[in-house]
Amino acid sequence: MTPLNEAQLEQLKEISTHLRQVRQQKSIRIEEISEKTMIRLGVLEALEHERFEELPEPIFLQGFIRRYGDALGLDGNALSHMLIANVVRQDPKNTHKNLDKKRNTYIPLLITYILLLLSASAGLLHTLNPRLTAESVTPEDNNQQSIVSNQ
Repeated sequence: MTPLNEAQLEQLKEISTHLRQVRQQKSIRIEEISEKTMIRLGVLEALEHERFEELPEPIFLQGFIRRYGDALGLDGNALSHMLIANVVRQDPKNTHKNLDKKRNTYIPLLITYILLLLSASAGLLHTLNPRLTAESVTPEDNNQQSIVSNQ
């Protein structure tokens, strides 16, 4: 898992403690949650026992928290957004740098797609209507042939 900052770790601790307490209050075994949510038992145990280094990336963790909360009858979506709000706000300076890099890669791709579309259209036009392309070449050839024959 990518290292989380202090605020993220604190938020994750609160969420995992809340989930564990609700599960225990409802007398639901962790194995039942694992079967119901299709989340591996080891991941659920790592989450409940705050062994965060064993957990997957935050984006996957968000889905696990959402499904776990829903299985307990809580608003899993709200729980998962509490964690992601901290993850997204982590470093706005790096986010802007990453967006600039992404914009730069889209421009060459756009040009490539346009060229590919034009060449495919020209190939399709030639394949579907070969006489049209032959006629456009033929008048020039006739003019050249008449010039050659006149000399």
